[in-house]
Amino acid sequence: MAKIYTRREVKQRRVNFQIFAGIYDFLGVVTGIVVIVACAALLAALVSWVARDGRDSFASLWDIFQSAIIIPK
Repeated sequence: MAKIYTRREVKQRRVNFQIFAGIYDFLGVVTGIVVIVACAALLAALVSWVARDGRDSFASLWDIFQSAIIIPK
């Protein structure tokens, strides 16, 4: 048999649902901000690594190029 709710119970359930929905919305926004900050930090680390690695790679290529062109005496 289905439970019969009074108007007060229906109103209270609606308020509870709105409170929980608001809490979940807030947690979703906070989680989204944390994910965005983490992705920005990872992207900054990647750019830094690529710049450093590129500098090292081109330095070794430059050494090879110089040793091929310049004949030591």
